[in-house]
Amino acid sequence: MRYFLLLVCFLLSADLQALTIKETAPRRYIVQYGDTLWGIANCYLKQPWEWKNLWHANPQIKNPDRLYPGDVIILRYARRQPYLKVLPNGTIKLSPHLRPMLKDNAIPPIPLNDIKPFLNESLVMDTDQLTNAPYIVAFSGEHLLGGQGDEVYVKNLQPCPQIPRGTNYPYAIFRQCGPYLESGTNRILGYKASLVGYGELVKEGDPAMVLLTGINKGIKLRDRVLPNTHPEFNLYFEPQAPSLKVKGAIIDMLGGFTKGAAGQVVVIDKGRDAGLKPGDVLGIYGKCRVINDPENPGKTITLPPERIGETMIFRAFSKTSFSLVVRSTQTINLEDGVGNP
Repeated sequence: MRYFLLLVCFLLSADLQALTIKETAPRRYIVQYGDTLWGIANCYLKQPWEWKNLWHANPQIKNPDRLYPGDVIILRYARRQPYLKVLPNGTIKLSPHLRPMLKDNAIPPIPLNDIKPFLNESLVMDTDQLTNAPYIVAFSGEHLLGGQGDEVYVKNLQPCPQIPRGTNYPYAIFRQCGPYLESGTNRILGYKASLVGYGELVKEGDPAMVLLTGINKGIKLRDRVLPNTHPEFNLYFEPQAPSLKVKGAIIDMLGGFTKGAAGQVVVIDKGRDAGLKPGDVLGIYGKCRVINDPENPGKTITLPPERIGETMIFRAFSKTSFSLVVRSTQTINLEDGVGNP
């Protein structure tokens, strides 16, 4: 038993010793509006995805893993090991169980303005989900495109079970924009879908009748109609390395881009099935370069991939993920590799 405890202590110590604090890390920092968890982790750590090993939560504080504007962070050492903690209630002396800020004011892990459009306006539909989703089969009247105030007929539509009967059933209308293919195999991973409008059920049946209440683009036949239940996303995840070994690639850049840098939202060809979840940080690796061997004319050498940045998962689907590039040293391109940092 004693040997086991010593081994556990050694492993924990070795894990902590891997932390490398930046020379510029402040001993004391006051959390500001506009800060992000990644930004603060990057301020202290050379490897910000090791944040959980540095952070010591105060169990007496509500939501101890969250940081709020006004919180005072202090860097300390115990047995030569660094750790961060927040002073209870910052500089305001309150009960240790209270916070001077509202829950919703906790700083996010990454800039929310960069990812909000991709939480509700874009998604990846599995093959079965796309096949079984209700779809528009006709317009009420002789229309080629549906606009706000028009009525459409929808096949296979069922009322939203979460909405009480007697109220309007809200729906979001998505357009399938092509398949996502796995890099190297071309296996279909899912289908990109973009929000094109909103509607409300006005008459049940098969087909049902839906009133178009909001339009982003003209509504077309075969557009999919999904319950608009506003799923809640966990936006308080923490930077961390994936728990499993990951090897994938960037297969799309949302927004129609083909090149990107820090702040760009990308799609990678790995998702929940590969163990990925929001907060997981992946390294981005440029394509391998092939050079001529200076000692052997006519022969070439393939150089190993170079690390050119990191990206953080914020929304994981079964076989794909949306991820925000949080650091880049070179231009990010489609088909660049991703893997454990």
